Amino acid sequence: MTTRRKTRQASESSKRAILEAVLSRAVEAGYEGTTMADVAGASGLPIGSVYWHFQNKEQLFVELLDYCFEVWKQANASVGSMRDLLRRSISESAAASASLAEPAAAFWSIGLVFAFERRLEDNLARQRYLAIRKEMFQFVTGQLRASYPEVPEDVAEELAHDMAVMGRALTDGFRVAAAAGDDIDFARYAELAADALESLVSTRLKEYAHG
Repeated sequence: MTTRRKTRQASESSKRAILEAVLSRAVEAGYEGTTMADVAGASGLPIGSVYWHFQNKEQLFVELLDYCFEVWKQANASVGSMRDLLRRSISESAAASASLAEPAAAFWSIGLVFAFERRLEDNLARQRYLAIRKEMFQFVTGQLRASYPEVPEDVAEELAHDMAVMGRALTDGFRVAAAAGDDIDFARYAELAADALESLVSTRLKEYAHG
């Protein structure tokens, strides 16, 4: 292995260690409250080293978003049904917004802040969050589309799109509830949400069969 390759790998490893170290702080303090000094403190590195990896806070949060997106994709790679999706997104991911036990999942509550803060329209982190949100939606619709093999592709695509929209809206709402400290049994409501959407799918499939 060449010296240049070793240096590059060491740099990537160091960057990942910084991201993992600062993630909980970012969730706790949010975008506005996190400083590059916080990053240095959490990672145990001189602030000059932090700036060597990240030019500014915007770039740091872009990298945090990408890191959390990779964690999310790995966690959802096996999702094959609406019920699986809602269990993961509501009872696991959204519920995590109430604590720092799973910071990579809780971090998405910051994404909602980016979505609401239109004054950050030119902020690179906000732009990256919105792009990832679209990628997540495409990922989920692709997973759900395979759940309806008995209908034509266009029907399956419409169903998958509608269920993904509803699932995302429910998840966003439960993220807010968790962050606000609402006393909610997230596992129970994930099952109730799944029951409701599965009933809707069943009705739509019957309408198609008799149409």
